[in-house]
Amino acid sequence: MESYRPKTALASAADHLLRVLLAWAAGVGWFVALWGLCLPALTAGTALGGLFWLCARLLGKKQVQKKEAALRQTLGGELALEKLLLASPDEAAFQCVQWLQARTRLQIESGGLGMWDGETVLLRLFAQHPGTEISSQQVSETIRKARQAQVQRILLCTTAPLSSAACRLAETAEPSLRLVGREELIQLAGACCPATDEDLCRLKQRKPKRRSAREWLKIILHPSRAKRYFWYGVGLAALTLATGQRFYPIPAAVCLLLFAGCKIYAARHRTESWS
Repeated sequence: MESYRPKTALASAADHLLRVLLAWAAGVGWFVALWGLCLPALTAGTALGGLFWLCARLLGKKQVQKKEAALRQTLGGELALEKLLLASPDEAAFQCVQWLQARTRLQIESGGLGMWDGETVLLRLFAQHPGTEISSQQVSETIRKARQAQVQRILLCTTAPLSSAACRLAETAEPSLRLVGREELIQLAGACCPATDEDLCRLKQRKPKRRSAREWLKIILHPSRAKRYFWYGVGLAALTLATGQRFYPIPAAVCLLLFAGCKIYAARHRTESWS
Protein backbone atom coordinates (compact mmCIF):
# COMPACT_ATOMS: atom_id res chain seq x y z
CA MET A 1 0.00 0.00 0.00
CA GLU A 2 3.07 2.27 0.06
CA SER A 3 2.48 3.58 -3.48
CA TYR A 4 -1.00 4.94 -2.61
CA ARG A 5 0.03 7.40 0.04
CA PRO A 6 -1.12 10.98 -0.63
CA LYS A 7 1.19 13.88 -1.36
CA THR A 8 2.65 15.81 1.53
CA ALA A 9 1.20 19.23 2.39
CA LEU A 10 4.32 20.97 1.03
CA ALA A 11 4.13 19.12 -2.29
CA SER A 12 0.42 19.91 -2.70
CA ALA A 13 1.00 23.61 -1.90
CA ALA A 14 3.92 23.81 -4.36
CA ASP A 15 1.88 22.20 -7.15
CA HIS A 16 -1.04 24.55 -6.46
CA LEU A 17 1.21 27.63 -6.48
CA LEU A 18 2.86 26.52 -9.73
CA ARG A 19 -0.51 26.12 -11.46
CA VAL A 20 -1.61 29.58 -10.31
CA LEU A 21 1.62 31.18 -11.53
CA LEU A 22 1.42 29.44 -14.90
CA ALA A 23 -2.18 30.55 -15.43
CA TRP A 24 -1.34 34.14 -14.43
CA ALA A 25 1.76 34.23 -16.64
CA ALA A 26 -0.21 32.91 -19.64
CA GLY A 27 -2.96 35.53 -19.24
CA VAL A 28 -0.61 38.47 -18.62
CA GLY A 29 1.75 37.38 -21.39
CA TRP A 30 -1.09 37.34 -23.91
CA PHE A 31 -2.25 40.92 -23.23
CA VAL A 32 1.28 42.28 -22.81
CA ALA A 33 2.08 40.91 -26.27
CA LEU A 34 -1.02 42.69 -27.65
CA TRP A 35 -0.96 46.01 -25.77
CA GLY A 36 2.52 46.24 -24.34
CA LEU A 37 3.52 46.49 -20.68
CA CYS A 38 0.85 48.75 -19.15
CA LEU A 39 -1.71 48.69 -16.34
CA PRO A 40 -4.70 47.68 -18.55
CA ALA A 41 -2.67 44.76 -19.93
CA LEU A 42 -1.77 43.59 -16.43
CA THR A 43 -5.37 43.91 -15.22
CA ALA A 44 -6.90 42.12 -18.20
CA GLY A 45 -4.17 39.51 -18.12
CA THR A 46 -4.82 38.82 -14.45
CA ALA A 47 -8.52 38.33 -15.19
CA LEU A 48 -7.73 36.02 -18.11
CA GLY A 49 -5.26 34.11 -15.95
CA GLY A 50 -7.98 33.66 -13.35
CA LEU A 51 -10.26 32.24 -16.04
CA PHE A 52 -7.50 29.86 -17.15
CA TRP A 53 -7.00 28.74 -13.56
CA LEU A 54 -10.72 28.10 -13.02
CA CYS A 55 -10.88 26.02 -16.21
CA ALA A 56 -7.80 24.07 -15.18
CA ARG A 57 -9.27 23.53 -11.73
CA LEU A 58 -12.54 22.19 -13.18
CA LEU A 59 -10.62 19.86 -15.48
CA GLY A 60 -8.45 18.77 -12.56
CA LYS A 61 -11.51 17.90 -10.49
CA LYS A 62 -12.81 15.63 -13.26
CA GLN A 63 -9.42 13.93 -13.55
CA VAL A 64 -9.28 13.50 -9.77
CA GLN A 65 -12.69 11.81 -9.83
CA LYS A 66 -11.50 9.36 -12.50
CA LYS A 67 -8.28 8.67 -10.60
CA GLU A 68 -10.21 8.19 -7.36
CA ALA A 69 -12.51 5.64 -9.00
CA ALA A 70 -9.52 3.75 -10.44
CA LEU A 71 -7.70 3.93 -7.10
CA ARG A 72 -10.72 2.62 -5.22
CA GLN A 73 -10.87 -0.34 -7.60
CA THR A 74 -7.18 -1.10 -7.16
CA LEU A 75 -7.31 -0.78 -3.38
CA GLY A 76 -10.48 -2.84 -3.22
CA GLY A 77 -8.84 -5.53 -5.34
CA GLU A 78 -5.74 -5.65 -3.13
CA LEU A 79 -7.84 -5.87 0.03
CA ALA A 80 -9.90 -8.65 -1.55
CA LEU A 81 -6.73 -10.60 -2.38
CA GLU A 82 -5.53 -10.19 1.21
CA LYS A 83 -8.77 -11.77 2.41
CA LEU A 84 -8.43 -14.48 -0.23
CA LEU A 85 -5.15 -15.66 1.30
CA LEU A 86 -6.87 -16.29 4.64
CA ALA A 87 -9.93 -18.06 3.22
CA SER A 88 -10.33 -21.81 2.86
CA PRO A 89 -9.45 -23.33 -0.56
CA ASP A 90 -13.09 -23.87 -1.49
CA GLU A 91 -14.14 -20.36 -0.46
CA ALA A 92 -11.17 -18.82 -2.28
CA ALA A 93 -11.93 -20.74 -5.48
CA PHE A 94 -15.62 -19.79 -5.31
CA GLN A 95 -14.73 -16.11 -4.84
CA CYS A 96 -12.28 -16.23 -7.76
CA VAL A 97 -14.95 -17.76 -10.02
CA GLN A 98 -17.35 -14.94 -9.13
CA TRP A 99 -14.76 -12.33 -10.14
CA LEU A 100 -14.11 -14.08 -13.44
CA GLN A 101 -17.80 -14.52 -14.22
CA ALA A 102 -18.27 -10.74 -14.04
CA ARG A 103 -16.04 -10.36 -17.12
CA THR A 104 -16.12 -13.72 -18.93
CA ARG A 105 -18.59 -16.43 -19.87
CA LEU A 106 -17.30 -18.95 -17.37
CA GLN A 107 -19.29 -21.79 -15.83
CA ILE A 108 -17.52 -23.89 -13.20
CA GLU A 109 -18.90 -27.04 -11.59
CA SER A 110 -17.45 -29.24 -8.86
CA GLY A 111 -13.77 -30.07 -9.01
CA GLY A 112 -12.88 -26.93 -10.96
CA LEU A 113 -14.22 -28.33 -14.24
CA GLY A 114 -16.52 -26.27 -16.43
CA MET A 115 -17.08 -24.45 -19.70
CA TRP A 116 -15.36 -21.30 -20.95
CA ASP A 117 -16.34 -19.78 -24.31
CA GLY A 118 -17.71 -23.10 -25.50
CA GLU A 119 -14.64 -25.12 -24.48
CA THR A 120 -14.07 -27.41 -21.53
CA VAL A 121 -11.77 -25.87 -18.92
CA LEU A 122 -10.02 -26.76 -15.69
CA LEU A 123 -9.77 -23.92 -13.16
CA ARG A 124 -7.00 -23.89 -10.57
CA LEU A 125 -6.28 -21.17 -8.01
CA PHE A 126 -2.93 -20.86 -6.24
CA ALA A 127 -3.59 -18.42 -3.38
CA GLN A 128 -0.09 -17.77 -2.05
CA HIS A 129 1.64 -14.79 -0.52
CA PRO A 130 3.16 -12.57 -3.24
CA GLY A 131 6.55 -12.95 -1.57
CA THR A 132 6.65 -16.61 -2.63
CA GLU A 133 6.77 -18.12 -6.12
CA ILE A 134 4.60 -20.68 -7.87
CA SER A 135 6.85 -23.66 -8.55
CA SER A 136 7.08 -25.67 -11.74
CA GLN A 137 5.90 -28.73 -9.77
CA GLN A 138 2.58 -27.02 -9.01
CA VAL A 139 2.09 -26.10 -12.66
CA SER A 140 3.00 -29.59 -13.87
CA GLU A 141 0.49 -31.16 -11.47
CA THR A 142 -2.21 -28.87 -12.85
CA ILE A 143 -1.33 -29.86 -16.42
CA ARG A 144 -1.43 -33.55 -15.48
CA LYS A 145 -4.90 -33.18 -13.93
CA ALA A 146 -6.10 -31.34 -17.03
CA ARG A 147 -4.92 -34.15 -19.27
CA GLN A 148 -6.58 -36.74 -17.06
CA ALA A 149 -9.85 -34.79 -17.25
CA GLN A 150 -9.35 -34.35 -21.04
CA VAL A 151 -10.20 -30.65 -21.01
CA GLN A 152 -9.38 -28.27 -23.84
CA ARG A 153 -7.99 -25.38 -21.80
CA ILE A 154 -6.50 -24.60 -18.40
CA LEU A 155 -7.36 -21.46 -16.45
CA LEU A 156 -4.67 -20.83 -13.84
CA CYS A 157 -5.25 -18.02 -11.33
CA THR A 158 -2.36 -16.99 -9.09
CA THR A 159 -1.83 -14.38 -6.38
CA ALA A 160 1.95 -14.85 -6.51
CA PRO A 161 4.47 -14.72 -9.37
CA LEU A 162 5.55 -17.83 -11.25
CA SER A 163 9.14 -19.00 -11.14
CA SER A 164 11.13 -18.92 -14.38
CA ALA A 165 10.82 -22.69 -14.79
CA ALA A 166 7.07 -22.51 -14.16
CA CYS A 167 6.74 -19.74 -16.77
CA ARG A 168 8.51 -21.84 -19.40
CA LEU A 169 6.30 -24.79 -18.56
CA ALA A 170 3.14 -22.70 -18.77
CA GLU A 171 4.08 -21.30 -22.18
CA THR A 172 4.49 -24.78 -23.69
CA ALA A 173 1.63 -26.45 -21.81
CA GLU A 174 -0.70 -28.80 -23.64
CA PRO A 175 -3.64 -28.20 -23.38
CA SER A 176 -3.15 -24.44 -23.64
CA LEU A 177 -2.90 -22.57 -20.37
CA ARG A 178 -4.42 -19.15 -19.70
CA LEU A 179 -2.71 -17.38 -16.80
CA VAL A 180 -4.60 -14.85 -14.66
CA GLY A 181 -1.91 -13.22 -12.56
CA ARG A 182 -2.04 -11.07 -9.46
CA GLU A 183 -2.50 -7.73 -11.26
CA GLU A 184 -5.36 -9.04 -13.37
CA LEU A 185 -7.01 -10.56 -10.31
CA ILE A 186 -6.73 -7.21 -8.54
CA GLN A 187 -8.53 -5.48 -11.42
CA LEU A 188 -11.24 -8.17 -11.55
CA ALA A 189 -11.78 -8.08 -7.79
CA GLY A 190 -11.70 -4.28 -7.66
CA ALA A 191 -14.35 -4.00 -10.37
CA CYS A 192 -16.65 -6.21 -8.28
CA CYS A 193 -15.90 -4.69 -4.86
CA PRO A 194 -14.13 -1.29 -4.93
CA ALA A 195 -12.83 0.11 -1.66
CA THR A 196 -15.42 1.88 0.50
CA ASP A 197 -14.90 4.86 2.78
CA GLU A 198 -14.67 2.48 5.74
CA ASP A 199 -11.91 0.54 3.98
CA LEU A 200 -9.98 3.76 3.35
CA CYS A 201 -10.33 4.75 7.01
CA ARG A 202 -8.95 1.38 8.09
CA LEU A 203 -6.05 1.75 5.66
CA LYS A 204 -5.30 5.17 7.10
CA GLN A 205 -5.14 3.69 10.58
CA ARG A 206 -2.67 1.07 9.31
CA LYS A 207 -0.37 3.81 8.01
CA PRO A 208 2.91 3.64 9.98
CA LYS A 209 4.31 6.73 11.66
CA ARG A 210 7.26 8.40 9.96
CA ARG A 211 9.87 8.92 12.62
CA SER A 212 13.34 7.90 11.51
CA ALA A 213 15.56 9.93 9.17
CA ARG A 214 15.93 6.89 6.92
CA GLU A 215 12.15 6.76 6.37
CA TRP A 216 12.08 10.49 5.56
CA LEU A 217 14.94 9.98 3.10
CA LYS A 218 13.02 7.14 1.48
CA ILE A 219 10.01 9.44 1.06
CA ILE A 220 12.02 12.41 -0.28
CA LEU A 221 14.00 10.29 -2.75
CA HIS A 222 11.12 8.08 -3.86
CA PRO A 223 11.38 7.41 -7.63
CA SER A 224 7.87 8.76 -8.23
CA ARG A 225 9.09 12.26 -7.24
CA ALA A 226 11.96 12.36 -9.75
CA LYS A 227 9.89 13.76 -12.61
CA ARG A 228 8.50 16.54 -10.44
CA TYR A 229 11.96 17.52 -9.18
CA PHE A 230 13.29 17.60 -12.74
CA TRP A 231 10.61 19.91 -14.10
CA TYR A 232 10.81 22.23 -11.08
CA GLY A 233 14.56 22.48 -11.62
CA VAL A 234 14.19 23.12 -15.36
CA GLY A 235 11.50 25.74 -14.73
CA LEU A 236 13.61 27.61 -12.19
CA ALA A 237 16.61 27.43 -14.50
CA ALA A 238 14.49 28.91 -17.29
CA LEU A 239 13.46 31.75 -14.97
CA THR A 240 17.13 32.36 -14.29
CA LEU A 241 17.85 32.78 -17.99
CA ALA A 242 14.71 34.88 -18.57
CA THR A 243 15.05 37.27 -15.63
CA GLY A 244 18.74 37.18 -14.80
CA GLN A 245 17.96 37.07 -11.08
CA ARG A 246 20.60 35.53 -8.82
CA PHE A 247 18.34 33.69 -6.37
CA TYR A 248 16.76 31.30 -8.92
CA PRO A 249 19.85 29.08 -9.54
CA ILE A 250 20.00 27.93 -5.91
CA PRO A 251 16.54 26.26 -5.76
CA ALA A 252 17.04 25.05 -9.35
CA ALA A 253 20.26 23.31 -8.34
CA VAL A 254 18.58 21.82 -5.25
CA CYS A 255 15.72 20.41 -7.37
CA LEU A 256 18.11 18.92 -9.93
CA LEU A 257 20.24 17.41 -7.14
CA LEU A 258 17.10 15.84 -5.67
CA PHE A 259 16.27 14.49 -9.15
CA ALA A 260 19.73 12.92 -9.38
CA GLY A 261 19.35 11.57 -5.85
CA CYS A 262 16.05 9.87 -6.78
CA LYS A 263 17.69 8.18 -9.77
CA ILE A 264 20.68 7.01 -7.70
CA TYR A 265 18.43 5.77 -4.90
CA ALA A 266 16.24 3.87 -7.39
CA ALA A 267 19.26 2.29 -9.10
CA ARG A 268 20.78 1.30 -5.76
CA HIS A 269 17.52 -0.14 -4.50
CA ARG A 270 17.07 -2.10 -7.73
CA THR A 271 20.61 -3.50 -7.42
CA GLU A 272 20.03 -4.52 -3.79
CA SER A 273 16.74 -6.21 -4.65
CA TRP A 274 18.42 -8.40 -7.28
CA SER A 275 21.54 -9.18 -5.22
